[in-house]
Amino acid sequence: MVNPLHPVVSQDGCTVGANGEPDPLDGLVALSPAMARTLSHARKIAPLAGPVLLTGETGTGKTRLAELIHALSPHRNGPLVKKGCGELIDEILGSELFGHRKGAFTSAISDRRGILTMADGGTLLLDDIDTLSPASQSRLLRFMDDGTVTRLGDDGDGRRVQVRIIATTNRDLEARVRDGSFRDDLFYRLRRWRLHIPPLRERREDVEALARRFLDAYQAQMPPSGPVLRFDDDAIALLSDLPWRGNIRELQEVVDNVAAFGEARDGCITQDTVARVLFVPGATPCAMPGALSDDLGDDARIHRALTLTNWDISKAARIACCSRGTIYARMKERGWKRP
Repeated sequence: MVNPLHPVVSQDGCTVGANGEPDPLDGLVALSPAMARTLSHARKIAPLAGPVLLTGETGTGKTRLAELIHALSPHRNGPLVKKGCGELIDEILGSELFGHRKGAFTSAISDRRGILTMADGGTLLLDDIDTLSPASQSRLLRFMDDGTVTRLGDDGDGRRVQVRIIATTNRDLEARVRDGSFRDDLFYRLRRWRLHIPPLRERREDVEALARRFLDAYQAQMPPSGPVLRFDDDAIALLSDLPWRGNIRELQEVVDNVAAFGEARDGCITQDTVARVLFVPGATPCAMPGALSDDLGDDARIHRALTLTNWDISKAARIACCSRGTIYARMKERGWKRP
C-alpha cells in the first residue's frame, strides 16, 4: 500500500498521489533522495495548522513548494496571496497589511482591503521574510498573536481572519536573530514547521528530468515544424556535472539558451553544443564529445569551465574540451588559484 504522506515519483520525475492521480501541482521533480525527503515532509505538514518557514538558496523552488503546501492543505479552496516582503515599506505598511477606509489619510481616496483580508480563508506567502524592517516584524507578530485585522480609519476591535502564513528566505535567519536584525519571537513563531529545499548540486539525479522538461516546454512554444529537440547522453552528463549556483532557475535559462542558439543536428543537442553556449558562443567545438586537445584555447572558456565545476580539474577538462595538463599550464601562466 502506498503511504499517502509520501510522494510517489514517476519515471519522468512527476509526483503523483496515492491513487495514481497527479498531485495538484504536478511538475515538482523529486528523483533525488534529498528532494523526495523534502516533498515527503511537505505532504506531512500541509494538512496541519501553523505557519511554515521555507529555506533554501535562490532559485531552488521555494515558491513552488509553498504552492504545493497550499494545494494540499485544508485552505486549498481559499486564496493564495503572494507578497514580497521588500515591498512592505514602513510608510505604507499598515495599509498594505490591514487595508484602510476612505479618508483614513490624505491619499486614501477609496476603501482598500489589506493583504491579510485578501488571504482570509487561505494562505499568505511572504517571500524574503528576512527583508522585513523592524516595524514590519512587529506588526506581523502582533497579527500572528491575535489574528485580528483592523483597517486604518476603522473604529472598534477589527475582524478576525483565518490565514496560514508561509514565509521564505534564502538567508540564515538564525544568524540574523543573533545579530539583532530579526526578532527572535517572530522567528520562533514562523518556524512552527520548517522545510529546507536542497540546492540543485545536492540533487543531481533531478537535473536530467528538469532539463528534459524545460526543453519540452521551450519547444511547445515554437511552431510545430522541424525535428523534436533532445539531449544526448553526453550533454546530460555535462549538465549534471555543473554546480548550478543559480539552481533550477539557472538550469532553465541555460536550457532555453541552448535550445534557442545551439546547433542541433537532426534535433540532437550534444555536449559540444551545450559547452559552446555555456562558455563562449561561437567558439570552435571539440572534434568529438570528451575529446582532448593540446590547444590552450580561450582563457574565458577554460576559466569559465573551472568556475562552473568548482575548480574540479578533471570535470573542467572534459567539458572545456582540453587536457588536464592544458588547464594546469594555463593556471600557472595566468596565476589562477583555486578560491
